Amino acid sequence: MSEEKSNIYLKDKGISKLTHIPDQQILDRNKDLEYYQELLYQCGKCGTCRTAYHENGWPRICPSGDFGNFEAYYLGGKNLLTWAIMSDRLKWTENLANIFYQCSVCLACIQQCQIPEIHYFAGEWLMAMREQAVQKGFGPMPEQKRYSEHVALEYNPYMEKHNERTNWITSDIKQTQNAKLAYFVGCTTSYREQNIAKATSEILNSLQVDFKILNDERCCGSPVYMTGQTEKAKKIAETNVEIFKNEGIEKIITSCAGCYRTLKETYPKKFGIDHGIEVLHLPEFLLQKINDGEIEFTNGINMKITYHDPCHIGRHMGIYEQPREVLQKIPGIELIEMPRNRHNAWCCGSGGGVRSAFKDLSGFAANERIKEAKETETSAIVSCCPFCLNQFKTNIDNNEIQTFDLSELVNKVIKK
Repeated sequence: MSEEKSNIYLKDKGISKLTHIPDQQILDRNKDLEYYQELLYQCGKCGTCRTAYHENGWPRICPSGDFGNFEAYYLGGKNLLTWAIMSDRLKWTENLANIFYQCSVCLACIQQCQIPEIHYFAGEWLMAMREQAVQKGFGPMPEQKRYSEHVALEYNPYMEKHNERTNWITSDIKQTQNAKLAYFVGCTTSYREQNIAKATSEILNSLQVDFKILNDERCCGSPVYMTGQTEKAKKIAETNVEIFKNEGIEKIITSCAGCYRTLKETYPKKFGIDHGIEVLHLPEFLLQKINDGEIEFTNGINMKITYHDPCHIGRHMGIYEQPREVLQKIPGIELIEMPRNRHNAWCCGSGGGVRSAFKDLSGFAANERIKEAKETETSAIVSCCPFCLNQFKTNIDNNEIQTFDLSELVNKVIKK
């Protein structure tokens, strides 16, 4: 991403900077609830968090609020409830916890708020409220608790066997056992979207990159952390980093948006685990190789596509342009944007534990995004998140629009 483009957004985030009002207070991230208490008084309940600020038509932006159809499910309502908890005017109940968990933590709401401290930091107290719900015994939701228990048993949230995690690897995939670079596949890619794992591995082979897939790869901890179970997630992180170090890993490539965010940001900045490993999401790696002249495309794909921004690499981490630049380098690809894109993209509805615990909300969000994609009259939705793509596949009727991961398209045309 060019320096000019990166200056649009907060450092390491995909939340845009506010330019027409004074700078926000100098605050830290990843703190407990009490740290942010005074900021809650600044919310004026104006409702800007409901729609894309200053965009044509002010399109709707919050799946939780639109589905819940009540103020409590929007950021303004959550701010008021958080203030009430902090000032001891409310006590934790199952219903209150339900409201805070009925949210994918996509951060679209804070993108829209024009109050600096809320715009920059509301995501921190949304997560802190989940942490407190767990501490008080009201979180996570039952479905989230079950998959977290399975992460502890089989190291994945899908109730699959750990010893079957690498069953997708064939003899055609060449690995270098003493490689310093690891392809961290992730749970969804390993068990549900193995086509992404194969395509990514084949791309690395085509580029003659020395890499390996860890025999004992485990869940990164994202689904556990995102549901407020911070202590459990930190233990997962500590074990994973020990595995990385024992394997001599110095660089990691991911094809999963959630894994990328967790390894690159949550481990060092939330858990204080400074692993010193370079972490790249696949589109970052591919764009580097393209710009260095190391990738050559042998033919084109005559296809009109639209790109879906995953929340975990978009608003959470600021990766918007790299996937688009890679797509636009593929001959024959025509990229047509959905009206809500980049920092205003509508969430697919699968993150933050929503898909497991609130299936109606999850389906509502997915179908809204699928409808928006179909209205572009393109033939496919392309993304860089296996969870988003699996969500779309689950909700698309009659194959009305195709789905592809970026890796699949690149693998079709890269020179072998």
